[in-house]
Amino acid sequence: MTYKRSEVKVSVLDFEKIKVGDYAEIVHVITQDDVNIFAALTGDFNPLHVDEDFAKKTLFRKPVVHGMLSASFISTMIGTLMPGCGALWTSQTLDFLLPTYVGDTITVKSVVLQKSTATRMLVLGTEVVNQHNQVLVSGRSTVKALEIKGESLDMNSNKSRVILVTGASRGIGAAIATNLAQAGHKVAISYSSTNPSAKELVMSLNNQGFQAIEKCANVADESDMRILQTYIEEQFGASVNDVIHCAAPTPIPMPFDSLTWGDYQAQIDVQLKGAFNCAKIFIPKMVESRDGSLIFIGSIFADGVPPIHQSHYVSTKAALTAFSRSLAVEYGPKGVRSNVIAPGMTQTDMISSIPDKTKMLTKMNTPLRKLAMPADIAGVAEFLIGPKGSHITGESIRVCGGIVM
Repeated sequence: MTYKRSEVKVSVLDFEKIKVGDYAEIVHVITQDDVNIFAALTGDFNPLHVDEDFAKKTLFRKPVVHGMLSASFISTMIGTLMPGCGALWTSQTLDFLLPTYVGDTITVKSVVLQKSTATRMLVLGTEVVNQHNQVLVSGRSTVKALEIKGESLDMNSNKSRVILVTGASRGIGAAIATNLAQAGHKVAISYSSTNPSAKELVMSLNNQGFQAIEKCANVADESDMRILQTYIEEQFGASVNDVIHCAAPTPIPMPFDSLTWGDYQAQIDVQLKGAFNCAKIFIPKMVESRDGSLIFIGSIFADGVPPIHQSHYVSTKAALTAFSRSLAVEYGPKGVRSNVIAPGMTQTDMISSIPDKTKMLTKMNTPLRKLAMPADIAGVAEFLIGPKGSHITGESIRVCGGIVM
């Protein structure tokens, strides 16, 4: 039995290493016992297969082996060699071209024609040939490589991950980036314009022995984000495992009759279009590895009573939440999760335009009698990315001290 690719042996249990063009074969000598057992098992006692006197009267002059007996060794190939343990044979086409006889040495050959990492499916070209290299049976197999219970994806391990945090020069984004870097992950920080605080944050993290990089990138600009993707892969030598989209314009309270569509568009471009670009650019490689997650920073007001004069901000947060749920449904089967962290009022520069009286009333109406700190949101982000959050997707997790329940 052989299983080789350019003469290099490949572990039959490692689906990720199987490539288009991989080849495997098994050899078997057909015996009379094989024919008798197959006939007894299937009830196919056609005299052409089991009665020598009858077979002599046919053009074959001797008993012909059941066609399905020869083809059955394709199952042996699939279950023991390629892809091997845990494989599920889902469909097969067969053309029976020449007869097989007792005593023939058959070689069952298989080559990978197509592979889908997302669905763990293989299309195999299959042939059964005899000792004269004549093709007896040919066809195509479709096979699913099952994930064995207990097998862990990278998502569930504690190894270092490559994480992009957008809008991370300050506030919640900076707290998340800091927390994840200190947890041992490789963190890429993006920001929208020249900002010394982002460079200072990265310098501080690197000086402490953590791994962090920064790059200015407009999340609403697809070409900017693709440049950022390349930069991250060059710097860290790996693709992004997780994206945490924190970027958002400061929500200046404005009554609706003073708002223009431009005010709405500013929020939509950064928050929703930014989320779209993050998903469009980074999900494909997450799907390839069946390992990835997206976290969007939403708001408790997306599904609660919204504050006055914030319709442009709240509407965008609601759309962002629906977008995340849609991704969760579509990409969950492909190993990618999508969640929203929905903070309440949090002590950051973003609430600087909110009157102190409003902040005090919010604090007093919160069961925990305090506003959130950026570190509170950062802790939830670390949890969702880590192994303990690996079965959570499509959720909006409120971090608001109980003001919305």
